[in-house]
Amino acid sequence: MRDPIENVTRLQKQLNNLQLENQVLKNILDKAGLSYQNELASIRKKDTKEDFDPEQGKRIVYPKEITDRMAKLFFSFFWGRTDVYAKRNVNKNGEAAYYPQCDNFWSDNCHRKLNTHIDCKDCKYCSYTRLDLSTILTHLRGNSYVAKDVIGVYPLFSDGTCRFLVFDFDNHEKNAEKRDFANTDDTWIEEVEAMRDICTLNGIEPLVERSRSGKGAHIWIFFDKPISAAVVRKFGLALLDKGAEQVNLKSFNYYDRMLPAQDSLENVAIGNLIALPLQGRALKDGNSAFVDGNWNAYPDQWNALLSKPKLSEEFLENKIREWTFTADDLEASSDEENREKPWDRMKNFAKSDVDGKMDITLSNGIYVDSTNLKPAMQNKIRRMAAFSNPVFYKNRAIGTSNYDTSRWIYLGKDHLGGYIQIPRGLQDELIANIDKAGIEYTIDDERQQGRNINVEFNGELRPEQNKALKELTKHDNGILHAATAFGKTVVCSAVIAEKKVNTLILLESSALIEQWKDALNKFLIIDEELPQYKTKTGRLRTRKSLIGTLQGVHDSMTGIVDIAMVGSLCKKGEFHNLLNDYGLVIIDECHHSASETIANVLKEVKARYVYGVTATPKRGDGLEKINYMLIGPIRYSYTAKEKAMEQGIQHLVYPRFTRTVPPRGVLIGKMHPNEAYEIIHNNDIRDEQIVEDVKNCVSAGRTPVVLSRYKDHSEKLYERLKDYADHVFLMTGNNSKKEHKKILEQMHQVYKAESLILIATGSLVGEGFDFPRLDTLFMATPVSFRGVVEQYAGRLNRDYAGKENVIIYDYVDNHITMFNNMYMKRLKAYKQIGYEIAGGLHNDKQTANAIYDGDNYAENYHKDLLDANKNIIISSPAISGTKVYELINLLKEKQLSGVQITIVTWAPDSYGFGDASYWMQLHEEMRKAGFYIKTVEESCERFAVIDQEVVWYGNINLLAKDKVDDSIMRVLSKEIASELMEITFGDNG
Repeated sequence: MRDPIENVTRLQKQLNNLQLENQVLKNILDKAGLSYQNELASIRKKDTKEDFDPEQGKRIVYPKEITDRMAKLFFSFFWGRTDVYAKRNVNKNGEAAYYPQCDNFWSDNCHRKLNTHIDCKDCKYCSYTRLDLSTILTHLRGNSYVAKDVIGVYPLFSDGTCRFLVFDFDNHEKNAEKRDFANTDDTWIEEVEAMRDICTLNGIEPLVERSRSGKGAHIWIFFDKPISAAVVRKFGLALLDKGAEQVNLKSFNYYDRMLPAQDSLENVAIGNLIALPLQGRALKDGNSAFVDGNWNAYPDQWNALLSKPKLSEEFLENKIREWTFTADDLEASSDEENREKPWDRMKNFAKSDVDGKMDITLSNGIYVDSTNLKPAMQNKIRRMAAFSNPVFYKNRAIGTSNYDTSRWIYLGKDHLGGYIQIPRGLQDELIANIDKAGIEYTIDDERQQGRNINVEFNGELRPEQNKALKELTKHDNGILHAATAFGKTVVCSAVIAEKKVNTLILLESSALIEQWKDALNKFLIIDEELPQYKTKTGRLRTRKSLIGTLQGVHDSMTGIVDIAMVGSLCKKGEFHNLLNDYGLVIIDECHHSASETIANVLKEVKARYVYGVTATPKRGDGLEKINYMLIGPIRYSYTAKEKAMEQGIQHLVYPRFTRTVPPRGVLIGKMHPNEAYEIIHNNDIRDEQIVEDVKNCVSAGRTPVVLSRYKDHSEKLYERLKDYADHVFLMTGNNSKKEHKKILEQMHQVYKAESLILIATGSLVGEGFDFPRLDTLFMATPVSFRGVVEQYAGRLNRDYAGKENVIIYDYVDNHITMFNNMYMKRLKAYKQIGYEIAGGLHNDKQTANAIYDGDNYAENYHKDLLDANKNIIISSPAISGTKVYELINLLKEKQLSGVQITIVTWAPDSYGFGDASYWMQLHEEMRKAGFYIKTVEESCERFAVIDQEVVWYGNINLLAKDKVDDSIMRVLSKEIASELMEITFGDNG
């Protein structure tokens, strides 16, 4: 850390430089004849501090009467939608919330009265109440003692325009609405003042409102007409980026504060609401009031409002162009790939933003001394520790509320001593940025170096393991991404032996403790004295092992090599006294590190060496960037595909199409996930298909594991299969950890000649589960995330004598849209981890069966079409003129030679977009070419079947525009072809 005297000298030098720079700039302005006195006066208003008046309500001069004209003028500034509005409601416990008003509220059909959990927008009896003048007057007069007359408006019009931009500095954490969105600390005040400064410095005159709680604020910017929300949001983002060059922004909440929160509305959505100011009751306490730079309410609230200018669209567009050097890539799109990325802008460091050297201290993170950094540089450093929150965008895509979900995640922190802290995993990027800008810097290493231990590696690494060791240990931090059965514990043992410092291994699952102890005892020779410890009674005892463990109340930590459950390291807010004594920390299954428990521990760790290992670095929630920041980037990857190639055996997926269909009357597109899972959860016909497949596998000498997400489903399958093998085991959450361990021991005792079936819930055979004999996986309930697919498939990847291939039976519920989409994601995952498509249980190795992407399937697909001898059936919901005419030309000779061609597609009126007459024309063109056309109203699969054997199935519309990210499988299987024909045409197919 920097010496205080050196700091004073540096600050004095900075002051002198600023004074000199200030004088030079004044001279330039004077020579150019530009006045700056007015601007100085407005900025100095804050320096002529008026004392804060504790009687804020008494400052306000109230009009004798709120007239219709006043209400109209008021709404001309806060002009939101009039076809819907929200009203504040207070329950019997005094907790407040805002609800859209409905003419049918609490009628016999109201979902609230019926206690059905659906959103108002999805209710067929929903009839939003219009906002009228009397409602606005009631809001302004504030006659309700508990403020039930307070209203909120929805800023975003249905045509994608709005009439104001507001930055909302209320508290939007979960349940904050019960306290009127009051903030719990005063950081919001600093944020509001910074935002006000940004506006003032850039020629914008905002209106600041202290919200009704008195512990929050809104900053309003008004427009003279409706302006596209996309333009408004670009302007807001550009304003923030410009302000980041001028003002110190210590938080990324600013980017989350903007309303409207999106460019446009989908279907019947109404968007986010904002409570209106000048609430009659709150105003008497000086809240819901417009305030000056000293947080005093203006005496004349109406004059404060009516005197504010309204910005034009031309002004916004000019400002966006003016700030193009920071706003040229601004996109206010809800599209996942084009969403706002503030950390990508202004990321290049500038040497001129640093006065002297940049001082960096390494400890439990990276600390950068900010006392000699300009605001622009400070904000660039902070932005390195920020990234967009994928959970926010996922919620928005599926229509789930983002009420308490931040748009950005920020892992940095500002300290009172003038230091900005960012995570250790950003060290490489920080140094690269500094070097690129030619900035001089110093590094003070305050990390825990640990104590040396006498340890040797007792084993031999395979070539790929040795490469992983070398790549990982080149760096002080980072992640080893290696597939199941790679031998991660072996490599970690070698890391400990190479670094030769005391080590802490962090685990998230207690099931892994014994595996780690066994591996460390096997692969490490530790030449240290057994440590002593004091019992609770004060007696001196000697540890029984050099490898200690921490789990719950059990604590045998030695400070040499220890294994600890992460959740046991912090109790009642206090971290374990040994946590920061280790020089090396290893996190197993480190994809879990984004969880709050593990993240909090990693933020505390000061060890010099921090490494993570995982088979699946990608997370289902998309928060893997947290792992990379807290631990470091991936230093070495050994994928499941590489593991599959190394094994030298076939890795196969056998798609099994089910007959599962939704009940009558259920709208497939609007089915809730729980409803969809319930259909397959209790489905005897589907279960019978799984049971018969398992029986056939056992008869063929295979060892299957059947995975379901439900305990009762696993139990039902167990009851139906328990007599079909010599040993049938059931593992569910109903068993204790001891029982799980015992079941696994019994499985290992089964002779190879005896048949075995394992039925389990998926979570119990995940990380650390080790039973190499398994060669067949039955996915009894669908999953979609690649990490889960890879984890499940990993149960089959362990080497075992006599294992010739591994097969995954994947049950495709293609009549249920959600599950069919999940299969398409699995299909892509299978390709990425090295699996091929099988046409049945007994599959000859061939290149014909494969998984393709949208950009590489066409050549082989067209070849199959041209090789047809009897018939071609193509099912494609959507069609395009380009693809239709291409197909007609391609198959002209085939059709003339007698090959029957059938097209299954949507009826022209079923599209919901485009011109129905155009689709009818394309249908007619295909009929003229001799194709038979079968139209469907709703469900339409995406496949082609050629000569009742060659199957192409995926999420590619074979007669419409291709998407690169789509997938399709090609398989030779009369059985699958028959199933698809029956699904499409019934028994007459």
